Amino acid sequence: MTIKRLWTAGCIALLAGAGLLAGPAAFAASSVSNVTFTSSSLVGGATADWTVGFKASNGSGALTSGSTITVTFPGAFSEPSTPVVTPGGFTAGCTVSSVAADGPASGSDLITVTLGSGCSLAKGASGSVKLAGLTNAPVGTYQASTFKVATSSDTTPDSPSSAITITAGAASKLAFVQGPTSGYVGTPLTPAITVQVQDQVGNPVAGAGTGVTLTSATGAPVGSAVTDAGGRATFSNVVFNGTALGITLTASPTATGSSLAASAPSTAFNITVAVSSGATLAEETSDGTGAGVKSVAYYYCTGHSGACTSTNWTAIGSSTAATNYQVTWTSTPTPGAYRVVAVSTDNVSNVSQASGSTPVTVVN
Repeated sequence: MTIKRLWTAGCIALLAGAGLLAGPAAFAASSVSNVTFTSSSLVGGATADWTVGFKASNGSGALTSGSTITVTFPGAFSEPSTPVVTPGGFTAGCTVSSVAADGPASGSDLITVTLGSGCSLAKGASGSVKLAGLTNAPVGTYQASTFKVATSSDTTPDSPSSAITITAGAASKLAFVQGPTSGYVGTPLTPAITVQVQDQVGNPVAGAGTGVTLTSATGAPVGSAVTDAGGRATFSNVVFNGTALGITLTASPTATGSSLAASAPSTAFNITVAVSSGATLAEETSDGTGAGVKSVAYYYCTGHSGACTSTNWTAIGSSTAATNYQVTWTSTPTPGAYRVVAVSTDNVSNVSQASGSTPVTVVN
């Protein structure tokens, strides 16, 4: 006797024109969209409710108490550890017995729903489960073959055929992509600082011509730039002319009244003087004669911060050259962080207090 089996292909369709996905062998085409969003949740990273629809058309037939429905999303998506699930299309009073989520760390977002008491869905009937609290993946195009649905009546799903595109939301804020790093007086910071326009959940938003201003924690402007076509502003010539430790920068929209939120403060960085063996240290001020400066002695201490006094300093050298009191650091310590102070002596042997320390980074 010849037995003919009719295998009905199902589909998973996304709203907002996101494409049509061929469904697993267990499900036939439904008269309604099989995957829907309850809000504008094609925005990457936004939290949304997903409703997955299906028909129990093959395998053992009807879904009843104890049957399972498994939905697998691409690994870049992130489901909550205890998603709220609402069954639809089942008999009145249908409850969910348990929900298991494998978590993002597993490499795929898999949610298995076990039906509880009072649940029944006849073979060929339409049903659905709403999964609350899913987080859409980052912006990009995802091959729909990674979306799968299966039930315990037939656990051999087919791969869907269309790709799904998730886009960024509206421009909402600024964020550092490449933040500032420690550098030296008079030298542009490298790598160049970059700031990106983002949507509310951190996806990059394209768009040229947005003005961005960098401001230090003291409120002083550091530089301005405009975004390129990708929505990124690049600051390639940020130069500090004085030393400072623990500086932070904030990126803000240049235009008054802009709806873009300023960035969070950058990570802290230092601006120091760079010296190497044989480098000249200079004290530029001098009154030259009389009871003025006769000589200047220089000392160093380890580390960028803290007191540098005669109890912990090491002599570098001294100078009587009244033009700028240069000395050469002929016995440079190993590369690292130091601070340098100057002590002057006048023509009648009065010795000044040590100057404020200047942070210095010794490099090869």
